[in-house]
Amino acid sequence: MLDGNISGLPVIDDEGSLLGIVTEADLVSKPAFGARRHRSLVAIIDLLTGASRWAAKATALTAGELMTTSVVTATPKESIRVVAQRMLERGVKRLPVLDGGRLVGIISRRDLLRSFHRSDDEIAADLGSRLRSALYVPDDHAVTGTVENGVVTLDGMVLREDDLPVVAGLARKIPGVVDVINRAGFHELAPH
Repeated sequence: MLDGNISGLPVIDDEGSLLGIVTEADLVSKPAFGARRHRSLVAIIDLLTGASRWAAKATALTAGELMTTSVVTATPKESIRVVAQRMLERGVKRLPVLDGGRLVGIISRRDLLRSFHRSDDEIAADLGSRLRSALYVPDDHAVTGTVENGVVTLDGMVLREDDLPVVAGLARKIPGVVDVINRAGFHELAPH
């Protein structure tokens, strides 16, 4: 793990199914609890505080004995925002990515941060592509955007007032966007 500069390794079976993960915290249990003797009072305190789990890991000799088995995971199709939120809520640094129960990768906090580290030109290209795509934007819009220091500024017009948050929302969802300034306007079409 040190040589590879990684903080966790998945443990899988012969079919590629995830069995658990060995983390830095698992490995630190060895020096933290390895030489500790367990008198009955110490053992009771450890049991009540949860330290007994770490003490047990300290005696492990295999990845299977050392690994954490209750692993929080992600799927390949989950959005970055959902994965990041799960990592924060569960207090984990990495999530194994499972596809049909098989391990296909691991996403780390660093991976998430890297996805948001984009140049203004990259963000602007992504924004322009989305503004031209009928999948993302309202019909008959005339909105353009510029990007400076990760801040998107939208200008132009949409047909209806309720199209304004749609256009702003599509810009906010682009990785690397820090903020959105929506200066776009609307003009309701008069009923016939």
